Amino acid sequence: MARSLPAAGTRLGVSRSPLQSLESKLTLKDIFWKFLKIGSFSFGGVYSMLAFFERELVEKEKWLTREEFVESVAIGQMTPGPPIVNTGICIGYKLKGIKGALATTTGQSFTGTVLAILLAIFYVKSHGNVLLTAVMKGVGAAVVGLLVSIVFKMAKASIKDYKSWLFALVAFFLLAFFKLNPILLILASGILGLIVYRRRT
Repeated sequence: MARSLPAAGTRLGVSRSPLQSLESKLTLKDIFWKFLKIGSFSFGGVYSMLAFFERELVEKEKWLTREEFVESVAIGQMTPGPPIVNTGICIGYKLKGIKGALATTTGQSFTGTVLAILLAIFYVKSHGNVLLTAVMKGVGAAVVGLLVSIVFKMAKASIKDYKSWLFALVAFFLLAFFKLNPILLILASGILGLIVYRRRT
């Protein structure tokens, strides 16, 4: 039997969702099909998938609050492996424990794995094709727009005072201009956040 939502959230260090009625209503089948949909219809890499995650799980289904989504993304970035898969695992574990994590991983990876194999075969055979190049340029431009959208929504949820603005701006400059390791940056921000914000509680 899957672990309850509080136990899963506690062990991950993620705050408990106020939407407690979801715990009894959600099934592993629901989670699998939702993440299969996300994995099947989100294109363009990590940031486009994050935009799809946010729209489907936070805005539409309300399985997570926006703050919980941001926390899950942070955990996904801090752990080894593909960040988007790690984010899905964190969300699945929060919803339905280990079985939920397996459901999210299987769902979001299935279609992409099959299509990646087929597209890799096609790409190798069609490399340099003018039409394919044009399609990829259009997709790349659209991903930039998706990235701006998800950053804007995450900023509204996480940046609420001048201190958080300072954290965000420093992180941006360290990543953009000094190429600091993202994992080290997140860990350092967490330690500084503990020092700065703990004084207020």
